[in-house]
Amino acid sequence: MASNFSHSSKYADSDLQITLPGGRVYHLHAGVFRRASRFFAQFLIEDLGAVLSTKAKRNGINLRYRIDLVGTETGNARFVPRTINNMGYCTPFSSLLDIENGKVPNESLKHYDNLFRSFYNEELNIESKNLATALHDCMGMVNLAENYECVDAVRESVDVALLRKGQVLFKSISQNPVQWANFACRIRSPSIFKDSLIHLVGKWKLLDEEEHANLDLPIMEICQRKYDEFQLEKEVLELRILGHYSAKIQKPESDNPGRMSYANDIYSWMGLCLFRQWFAQNICQGSNLQANDGGYSFYLLLSKGGQAYLDRVQREGFHLYFPMTQKGKTVFENHLNVYKAEVQAFVAPLMANRTQLEFQDHNRPNHLVCLDVSEDDYPWNATADGLESNHV
Repeated sequence: MASNFSHSSKYADSDLQITLPGGRVYHLHAGVFRRASRFFAQFLIEDLGAVLSTKAKRNGINLRYRIDLVGTETGNARFVPRTINNMGYCTPFSSLLDIENGKVPNESLKHYDNLFRSFYNEELNIESKNLATALHDCMGMVNLAENYECVDAVRESVDVALLRKGQVLFKSISQNPVQWANFACRIRSPSIFKDSLIHLVGKWKLLDEEEHANLDLPIMEICQRKYDEFQLEKEVLELRILGHYSAKIQKPESDNPGRMSYANDIYSWMGLCLFRQWFAQNICQGSNLQANDGGYSFYLLLSKGGQAYLDRVQREGFHLYFPMTQKGKTVFENHLNVYKAEVQAFVAPLMANRTQLEFQDHNRPNHLVCLDVSEDDYPWNATADGLESNHV
């Protein structure tokens, strides 16, 4: 874990001193703070800075501004500018013990430390093992950044700090996409928002009313639009599967096919008939795109093919009406498996993983994660001022 930034921020050319409770003193640059924050810029106007004497400059003194944080113990934290004389000293004299009476700093001071780190693109001091604590640290800093009008300056630092958590982060996003989507918008993180949106749309009907209500309105609208588009894509796909004929049983008109030509493909036609019956039954039962999981379980079976569905046990009911010899059953099964293999190609895109979450077949999420997300789907690209969130 990184050390207190105030211990390592003594730049030789610093012209700004920021003092926090507990004896934390930061020697920084007014120019950096002006560019990063409109709030701090008001205290760092050129005319408000000390006009240092020749003697002070000769002695290597550059300090022209000082800002103290007060009121943290009463919940009324605010920055107060102090006057610096021409020798680079604060007037009237104010020691570190005057700041909050020397009391031990509270947790919020860590967020201030991280805020200043982000201005200098320094590594943030956040929890390295526990993601919940790391998120708490980042949220605390972002809250300050919103208060001090410097969110743009901290976004990248927060994004990088969280992405360093790797699979721990992406697993958390898959489990709590609502919270992560809201937070991603606050820091305008494409990586985190993209994963969140994919999981949200994939489990759209699995979310309860409270989770839907907790989504910021712009995100809700994007999710609904993407969900509707995704449903249409799946509907088109199902229609394609229902209308599919194997090339093997199709006959060119130039061959002038007769009755025997079609009779030779009887097992293929019977397999097609059984498949479509099974497919139609699943649609009627609502196992397809209308299911709460968006059809995930149904499409997963189709993607596996083989004995994943319509296996030998299930086919026994069919053979009660259409009995065959054992050899005939084997030939029929082979033709049916050929058709299943062709269907696998149709649903393969639905089994794609477009998130950054790594998983195997045994621990897949219980929803589709193949949604295509573009930059046009980011809320901050649709609003000039970005998105304010009160839900995280």
